[in-house]
Formats: sequence, C-alpha cells, structure tokens
Amino acid sequence: MKISIKIFIAGLIMLQFVGCDSESIYKDEHYKNLVYLLSKGNENVFIASYTLNEESPVQYVTVGCGGSNTNDKPVVVKIEPSPEMLDRYNKINYDYESQYAKLLPESKYEIPSYTVTIPARSDYHYQRMDVKVWPDGLSPDSVYFVPLKIVSVSEYEVNEQKQDVLFRVTIENDYATQYPQTYYRKSGQLSNPLVVMSGTKLVHPLAKDKVRMFIGNELYNDDTTPQDIARKSVVVQINADSTVVVSPYDSSMMEVEMLSNAPGYNRYNPSLVQGLTKQRVLWLNYRFRQKNVTTGEFGSWRDVEERLIRIEE
Repeated sequence: MKISIKIFIAGLIMLQFVGCDSESIYKDEHYKNLVYLLSKGNENVFIASYTLNEESPVQYVTVGCGGSNTNDKPVVVKIEPSPEMLDRYNKINYDYESQYAKLLPESKYEIPSYTVTIPARSDYHYQRMDVKVWPDGLSPDSVYFVPLKIVSVSEYEVNEQKQDVLFRVTIENDYATQYPQTYYRKSGQLSNPLVVMSGTKLVHPLAKDKVRMFIGNELYNDDTTPQDIARKSVVVQINADSTVVVSPYDSSMMEVEMLSNAPGYNRYNPSLVQGLTKQRVLWLNYRFRQKNVTTGEFGSWRDVEERLIRIEE
C-alpha cells in the first residue's frame, strides 16, 4: 500500500513538470512577437485613398509587432521596394499586359524614411511609415501600387505571410471616390432620338473640382476600352458657387455645349433635404455630338436633361 502511494505521488510530480514544460512551449510557439506589414487578403493588399483636395496628402503603411505580450525592446524595421511582388500579382490576376496594375511613378510619391522603429512597451504595438503622394493627374482607370517588403528587424522574427505589402494608391474628391467606386442614381432624358435615362451611373474622381462620367445610359465595365472612354465621356466641373460646367473628356471625339432649357439645372447641391435625409445632387443640362469613327465626321446634336443623386454607403 505504501509503495502504491509513493508511485502515485511521483506520478503527480512528473505531471506537474510535463505540464509546465508544455505550457512553456505553447507560450513560445503561439505567443511570440512577430513583425508584419498590415494588409488584407492572401495577396497582401492595403488600399489608401488620397484626396485631390490637397496638393500632397499623406497616408501610411502600418508596421506592427504582434503577440500576446508587449515588445520589451524597441524594434527597428527596415523596408524597401519590392517590384517583383507586383509582377506576381499581375500574372495571377490579369490575362493581358494592357490590363496590368502599374507601379506608382516615382515622381508621384515620396517615402521620407524606409526605417521604422516600434517603441518598447507600446500600447499600440505598431508604428506608421509616411507615404506622401501627389495625386493630381493620376488616372481613375488605372490600378497603382507601391510594393514594399521588410528586409530586416532588430528584434524578434518576421511573419513570413505578412512580410510584404502591395500599397494601393487610389484617389478621391468631394464628389466621388475611386475605391470604393461611387455611383449616382440617374433620371432624365436624351433627345434625337428620345431616350429615358434610369438606373445608376459610375462617376470617377478626376481633379479637385472635376468628375468624369459616361453620357446617357452608356455603361462602364470591365470591357470598356480607352477608345470608349474618349468617345463616351464628359467631364463635370463643380464651381465654388455650386454652378456646373460640362465639357468633353476628349475634345477630338466629342463636342459639348451648355444649355439652359431646364430651369434650376447646371448646379450642385451637397445637402438637399429629402424627408429625413440629405442628398448630394447634380442637375445637368447640355448637348453633345460624337465623332463617327468610320467617317471622321461629327453626328447630330443630342440634348441632355439629367438629375444625379449620389448613392451613399
């Protein structure tokens, strides 16, 4: 009986040692700090929107140190461009080179420092790296990336699945955003022949006070070509006094003249009260004619009366 008790006690002691050792391994493997670049999805994309209302707005790449415990030491993280990451992305996502996402031109952005230091025992476990962009002139039809990767850390290990990021640069203004895309609900009519307009219309930011849209019921989709955009698009400029001017996106393919047939049109109201909500509304009245791509001649004029109400998220 005494031998059995001794064996039982010895077993308990051994279980305690095994339990402590397992707990230590578990903590080491599952709670260790890992350095990473913040992104979403398997392709490690992070989307930042830059306002066209500022000359050189700043957004950020977030460098984090994840783990159950606060990092006891400062972590110095060095980052560098990784253009090969964009090559892999294009090969996976696009069939034709003409569709490829692009490197953001170096003349369009500045990263003051590629070294980031995460402070020791920080409450936030991350630090941000500035990415300044000059968004004026960027095309709303293009996908721009700044691909980046971690090349070294002073402490801990790098999360291999989040060691790089495709930092996507998109543009926006007060009237539309490139991502997510902005739609307006349309109503109105076209003349010659008479066509009723209904449904939704995609509106692209173009400059601080300008947006671009297709005429009438024309649709912008994945099959739209640069030639379609040139021939079917108008630019709407919203002035400081909320008046509106419509012009051709490509004057070699379309001519536009303003009209005043519809009272109260050619203006913008950012806060039209409808019931309990406020709506952002454009009223447009103009006429256009398009060049025939076969003959090279301009066709007949068509009058437009159109109301556009922004669809809010």
